[in-house]
Amino acid sequence: MNLFSSSFTGPWSAHQASPLTEGGPLPAATPAGTLIGPHHLVHRPDTPEGFLLAATPPGRHRFGFSSQLPERHPLFSDSTAPFHDLLYPMESLRQMAVFAAGRYFRVPENRRILLAGCGMAVTSLTPWQRTARTAQLTLDLELTPTDVVKGVPRAMDCQASIGIDGEKCGTVEARLVFVMPGVYRNHRAHSRRESERTADGNSGLPAGHGAPGPELVGRRTVRNVLIGLPLEEDEESLDFPVNIPAAREVLPDSGSEVPAVLFLEASRQAALFSVGELYGLAPGHAVLTDWQAAFRGFAEPGLPMRCSVRSRSASAPGEVHRDASGWPTAELGLTFTQGSRVVADVTTSVLQIC
Repeated sequence: MNLFSSSFTGPWSAHQASPLTEGGPLPAATPAGTLIGPHHLVHRPDTPEGFLLAATPPGRHRFGFSSQLPERHPLFSDSTAPFHDLLYPMESLRQMAVFAAGRYFRVPENRRILLAGCGMAVTSLTPWQRTARTAQLTLDLELTPTDVVKGVPRAMDCQASIGIDGEKCGTVEARLVFVMPGVYRNHRAHSRRESERTADGNSGLPAGHGAPGPELVGRRTVRNVLIGLPLEEDEESLDFPVNIPAAREVLPDSGSEVPAVLFLEASRQAALFSVGELYGLAPGHAVLTDWQAAFRGFAEPGLPMRCSVRSRSASAPGEVHRDASGWPTAELGLTFTQGSRVVADVTTSVLQIC
């Protein structure tokens, strides 16, 4: 299939490739960004010439990334559950991959960098628990360019193992697509026209519609609540409005795009609210242990967005299964739409710690 045809899987958001200083500490991102405090990125070339050249021929490259996990951040330290925020390693991987695209893989600065799909899994929960001392995050990254034309990749597969204080505890992955500016403009215009045909209203909550209390979506602060109360619900599904203006205030990388991490944070909040409604679990004591997303087309910041949550359990409505430790677990599917057009499909597992 032609990757850039009208049916290609689309992005979270787009970014210009821009070089940062490598070999540590990286500069902090914008105030709304996630890279807060000192960060270190180390290139680990597979060949001797990789140590000498500023950019090497396209092939798999390994990197080591380290950072302190934030302790007093208005977003990343706002969870009701006693765990480090899953947003942080996910966004760290994306930002490091964007940096490496220009620095090591010869992606021209005028390319739009689209995040076409991503996923994350918690393999050991204990290291994620917050303690009284500062925790250190490490990512062992492998970046592999694909569809290389004249030495320049059109896409890149990104994989990383997550460590906290030296203990391996998760994995994260993403696929980046590098698009010419004209192709980006054409695809975004096409997606916008398709959504505008059936989308009605603004990009915030419907008039007179309220938001859930922060504890019902796993947050402690009202400002960080990014969904409204359900518009529709039954025994197996709920449908939420997504508050895009609120998301652009609190999430990283807002710019003129829908923020890249909106889909992770909004789906997490919708999932936590839904496990309370559908399964009677306690959102304030639950954590996402698996999250996988695929994206179709572009999401527009000026159009209303909905997030539909449905149970993926084979058991009867309201029944949960338990993991090997006996903790209740819910399996959910989520679909983000603008009008009649689907912009993202997500599957996730929610574990209650009790």
